[in-house]
Amino acid sequence: MKTILVVDDDFGVRQLLRRVLEDLGHKVHDVESALDALELLKTVTVDLALCDVLMPGRDGVWLTDQILTRHPGTPVALATGVLEMDPTVTLRAGVVGYIVKPFKRSAIVDLLEAAFEAPARVRPAEIDLAAFDAI
Repeated sequence: MKTILVVDDDFGVRQLLRRVLEDLGHKVHDVESALDALELLKTVTVDLALCDVLMPGRDGVWLTDQILTRHPGTPVALATGVLEMDPTVTLRAGVVGYIVKPFKRSAIVDLLEAAFEAPARVRPAEIDLAAFDAI
């Protein structure tokens, strides 16, 4: 069982994801904003943060950067209504994938498999360049 944080401003989307994720055996926390997510992450450790990209106030891209800075090693997946995501968003270190709304159960399952089987990605700021000089 993994612990997953769902961040989406749409109550219906949060409830759908909660139902599917819990049916798959995971523990779910859900919040409606990026700021609520950061507040929750002060007290809860999650195995995956699943964040909506477009939300009022701080968006999912901002939240992704905050999670990766404040909670390094926490994988982030993105959810969007946009069919194609900008690669500068989806390929950033720490982002393990994205799903497109409306969600299909199979897409959620595929995303989870990718997220939990993906090797840890190193953020560029965490690379010790001095180690390369020794080679």
